[in-house]
Amino acid sequence: MRTRSLLISLLLPLAAMTQSATEPARMKPSHVAHLRLGQMQVWVLQDGRLSLEASLLKDIGPAEARRMLGGQEAAVTPVNAFLVRLSGKTVLVDTGMGKDPDEDSGHLAEQLEAAGVQPGEIDLILITHYHFDHIGGLLKTDGTRAFPHAQLCVPRSEHDFWLQEPSRLPERLRGRIPKLKALFAVYEGARALRAFEDGVELAPGLRAMAAHGHAGGHTAYAFTSEGHELWCIGDLIHFGAVQFERPEVGISYDLEGRKAVETRRSFFQRAAHSKVVLAGAHLPRLVGIEAKGAGYVAVPVLQ
Repeated sequence: MRTRSLLISLLLPLAAMTQSATEPARMKPSHVAHLRLGQMQVWVLQDGRLSLEASLLKDIGPAEARRMLGGQEAAVTPVNAFLVRLSGKTVLVDTGMGKDPDEDSGHLAEQLEAAGVQPGEIDLILITHYHFDHIGGLLKTDGTRAFPHAQLCVPRSEHDFWLQEPSRLPERLRGRIPKLKALFAVYEGARALRAFEDGVELAPGLRAMAAHGHAGGHTAYAFTSEGHELWCIGDLIHFGAVQFERPEVGISYDLEGRKAVETRRSFFQRAAHSKVVLAGAHLPRLVGIEAKGAGYVAVPVLQ
């Protein structure tokens, strides 16, 4: 496997980066999908793409997984961040992978420009969890803040998980801690880092929702305006072609597999009942979901 960037080697097992035999054409990040919900404006910012092997799925047979993926051994999935304007705040949820010469990644700045927003206009950055494809765009290549005027808001449960006494972490994770400390020290040194508790209101119409299981403090964000609701759900789902219909199917990256499944079921049930728009880091578009049998069907909000 090719050598990955520092953050990739830091924050995700290298198996995640395995590419399918046919490399897809590189992105042309000149357009960003845009949606208005009440007084809220939402943009989907695709920073890059990853190929996720079907073998990563758990509690499903290989043949069934391939069938649900259209006969493919892997699914090429987007790596999204989300830009939301609400109540006078310009908010960015996650920051993608950042630039990596071996990946079709690092398009966040271009996507922001296509949305008509400069990095210096971002007021809040919300992080769902600390895997590389969610925090990779926090710093520029020179090690300075990519968003010079933003407050970086992180779940305290996720922050404390990674920055606890190293001996309490699984051995395979311990080497990541020094790099994480260095990354967040840049924002902390600028007095721009805020760690928050589960369930808090971060701004009018914006609250954090604990969505634990995939990571130590994995967190979703609910934006509300005039009866409309958008949930940025991070890695609550990776394989849309499989896990909507079969929410009990997990993925090997989940820190606590059973809890991740329980969380996904709970979020999907509530989202379907309340007609919530879901924004997933690895979903190709914004969707609503409807119950169907023991699972759900996704209905695109934007084509």
